Amino acid sequence: MCEKIDHCVHLAEFLQTQRIILQRHIDEHKWCRQIADDQRGKEDFIKEFGWLMREIFCGFACPDRQNCKIAERFLPPETK
Repeated sequence: MCEKIDHCVHLAEFLQTQRIILQRHIDEHKWCRQIADDQRGKEDFIKEFGWLMREIFCGFACPDRQNCKIAERFLPPETK
């Protein structure tokens, strides 16, 4: 049996995914939150949804999720 990965080896992929999601939704987020400043809007978006994007990426999309200590807590119950 392989030893579990204890650090993220797909960080660049995760950040790229996060960047794409942010770009798709930032204008609506800023409008809903009445935020005019782009940087402040991005910071608020990450604060509000960063945890969710990480959980979805690590638990459902990461190719190494079954062999990753970090992803263990994000895996769906039926895959543990």
